[in-house]
Amino acid sequence: MGNEIRRHIFVLRVLCGAILASTAVYGAIVKLARFPGPPPLAQAGHLLWVLALVAVVNLVTLLPVYRAMLATPRRIFAHSQDLAGLLAAHLRAHLVAYARLDALGVLGLVLFFLTRRADWFWIFNGVAILGMLVLWPVALKVAALVGTPTATGPLEST
Repeated sequence: MGNEIRRHIFVLRVLCGAILASTAVYGAIVKLARFPGPPPLAQAGHLLWVLALVAVVNLVTLLPVYRAMLATPRRIFAHSQDLAGLLAAHLRAHLVAYARLDALGVLGLVLFFLTRRADWFWIFNGVAILGMLVLWPVALKVAALVGTPTATGPLEST
């Protein structure tokens, strides 16, 4: 693996690690927060369902948007072999995906501040963390991104 790819993976891991760490900060806020008086929205069941719907739509569209962001740079790379352009597009796509996952933690934090329900926060934040761990930058995934696709059909004898 080339130095450019190693550097790309390092930068991705630092940035994704920082976004992942923000979810831990949200958790610390929830653990340490103490509020006088009743919550602003004592009966927020409808708000939970609306934000859950927003979260589901966010999750369902996450990978299609990620793939769409990489489709054109992959086609360009196939013809020009411009690795820098492909890696820059990959970095942007990855950061957008991580930011969208981080938004789930923020939605959970909003629910917590409005309802004082820590369980709702932990569900939203847990899904965000799980998604981030699934999308964690791995050298094999980046190598597959820059590698040439292999034929998946049966071998032909010549």
